[in-house]
Amino acid sequence: MDAREEQAVWQRFIAEGDAMARANLIGHYTSLANLHAAMAFRRRQQREMDFDDFRHYALVGLIEAVDRYRPEGGASFRTFSSQRIRGAILNGIEKHSEAQEQMAMRRRLRKERVGALQTGAAEAGSDPFTRLVDIAIGAAIGFMLEDSGLFRGDEAYEHNIYRSRELRDLARLLEGIVDTLPDQEGRMIRYHYFQQMRIDDIAQQLGISRGRVSQIHHRALRRMREHYDRLKVHRTDY
Repeated sequence: MDAREEQAVWQRFIAEGDAMARANLIGHYTSLANLHAAMAFRRRQQREMDFDDFRHYALVGLIEAVDRYRPEGGASFRTFSSQRIRGAILNGIEKHSEAQEQMAMRRRLRKERVGALQTGAAEAGSDPFTRLVDIAIGAAIGFMLEDSGLFRGDEAYEHNIYRSRELRDLARLLEGIVDTLPDQEGRMIRYHYFQQMRIDDIAQQLGISRGRVSQIHHRALRRMREHYDRLKVHRTDY
């Protein structure tokens, strides 16, 4: 596409919103997006990211640039789009980093949680089989608390309307159960599951030992299980 043809395509797209003209412009400048993606990929610090990730972010920036560019602004499209493409790549890398960090944090918390459940169950003095059941059920309730999205707020809900409603119902149910817990147990659950605090930090916050936190955690999850079972029975009576 030469300069004259490109100008005509821009005029058709801006004046009429022609979809084919838009596609032609995106296709024409895809090589520019790929060039920025390649430069960013060479400078990358996160080795686990693939080139396709960078190319995707660059294409997002290119499409945004095509939709927002107006020739009367004075800047050439190459200059205008380059800024958008670089910005989209940086935003994509940042979101990827945040997601990776959140996943790593959740893995650390889950590992700590299992340790706390084992300690709490052992100190409760039950037989080995009962301890195993307590740990399994406690872990299951922990996953429910995570999946409810209570610590992430409204952003945690998916776009699927039925899934969103299901999560909201679960969040309300679990939050109601947490509200019934004794003060120290409720604070423990909120600190760990809603605020994502580590066990050691909770012990310091509450001014007690790590072992004591494990006991409170175990007791709180057991009480939540009992409340949850009663609520399920109550709801089936209607």
